[in-house]
Amino acid sequence: MRIAFSINGEGRGHFSRAVALAEILSARHEITFWAPEHLTAELRGRFPDCGVYSIPYFAFVQNGFTVDYVKTALANAGLLLGAVGTSAEIARRMRDARVEAVVSDFEPFAARSAKLLGIPVLQLNHPGVVLRSHSLGFGAIVARLVSRYMMARSDRTIICSFFDGDVGPIVRKELREREAVAGEHVAVYLKPLYRDTLFPLLERLGKERFRTFPDPRADYAETLLSCRALVAPAGHQSISEALALGKPVLAIPVQGQYEQELNARKLRATGFGDWCRHRDLPRKLPDFLDNLEAYEKAIARSRASAAGEGEKRSSCRDETERAALMVERFCAESRRRPEWRRRPLLAAMLLNELN
Repeated sequence: MRIAFSINGEGRGHFSRAVALAEILSARHEITFWAPEHLTAELRGRFPDCGVYSIPYFAFVQNGFTVDYVKTALANAGLLLGAVGTSAEIARRMRDARVEAVVSDFEPFAARSAKLLGIPVLQLNHPGVVLRSHSLGFGAIVARLVSRYMMARSDRTIICSFFDGDVGPIVRKELREREAVAGEHVAVYLKPLYRDTLFPLLERLGKERFRTFPDPRADYAETLLSCRALVAPAGHQSISEALALGKPVLAIPVQGQYEQELNARKLRATGFGDWCRHRDLPRKLPDFLDNLEAYEKAIARSRASAAGEGEKRSSCRDETERAALMVERFCAESRRRPEWRRRPLLAAMLLNELN
């Protein structure tokens, strides 16, 4: 079957999940990728036999350590206003590529394009987990509204998450197929804004205990496989990959980005790690290191447990193969669901404008 993966360009988690699934599914299906320009070269390098198409994406604008909602809205306004024309253009290219099903990771344009053509769409992402949160805070409400827009036009949704998910962590091949060991060092993935706070702290705690990234001289995957724990931003993919390898996490969420704040709170609630603001690192990092054994035990219990199909729960198990199977089940079912292949009345008119 010809399956298109459409990938959101904000952060690396969407990319990593799509790559992990495509590594499995490309052996049995014809895969194309629809992704922002800054990801296309890497996709072509990893999958030289697959088609790769460039599409636009919405991006956050930060003001220091906090999401700036006003600047984010202004920066994306033009793309939002032109979304219909953008989707119609992508639909034309998708028709030429003879796509039969779309797997979207929180990517709105290709999903809408697919529905113009009557192509079934599966949303498989993590950010949609905010729709299962009942918080009434401003950030939570905004996150739910954004998620509903980003995930519109899907025929089925699967949430990938270490908490409240339909499927657990999805892990890249370079991590999934290598043995993880519990070393003594701690992997630290830094954003540039955190360096002034974190570097002096690492010096005080013993710099030799830590390996910091990005580092062009070191292999992050190798370090993650052999570390004792991870300190990183609160993006779901980095957290879930570490947990699937048995590594506790201290997460640092971006203030105002509700999905990251939810990830961080659930990390503490499950006992798999902890979280803090960047300004609290001098106090929280030593506490986190003192409690590694308790976090490791909680992760081990989760990895040893099993859950029923479709059950929403916390999970530190690598469920990449299960997620790939869920994609294949969706594709098989799509052949029996004519309602998933209906085209809107204006679809032909929009596409004809581009011919």
